[in-house]
Amino acid sequence: MSADLTKSLELLVLGWGGVFVVILIIYFASVLLSKLFPVKK
Repeated sequence: MSADLTKSLELLVLGWGGVFVVILIIYFASVLLSKLFPVKK
């Protein structure tokens, strides 16, 4: 593979990895907040 293609694939993996890490952080933060402050019925 050419160096440009290798670098672009590396950036693609890092970008999508970052997106999924942020989504997981937001998910776990919302789960934690719902456990700390449950809805009062």
